[in-house]
Amino acid sequence: MSQETNKDTMPKVPQGYIDLVERRYNLKVIDSHYVLVDAQFQKYNMMLDVKFNEDMLAKFKEKYSHINAQNHVAWEIREKTESIRFFAEIGNNIILLWDTLVED
Repeated sequence: MSQETNKDTMPKVPQGYIDLVERRYNLKVIDSHYVLVDAQFQKYNMMLDVKFNEDMLAKFKEKYSHINAQNHVAWEIREKTESIRFFAEIGNNIILLWDTLVED
């Protein structure tokens, strides 16, 4: 799903959203922007490239290592940056996915 695009021309994810997820899930967003997925209808997907803390990463791998999409969220593991890149049409779906990692 990865697309090489000029990040400078892509719409940016709101800083408030990034601050929220970094604080709530104790992770680091290393890249974020919207990716054009349908030029005719001007549809964009949110892309977040994140580094999980060790606990979240272990839970993610335990739950989702056998698949690359769930609940309208797709992802790819980025070996070079040791991060995971998430894609979703609706950003809240990413939050809902991550909530499954912190539930008690």
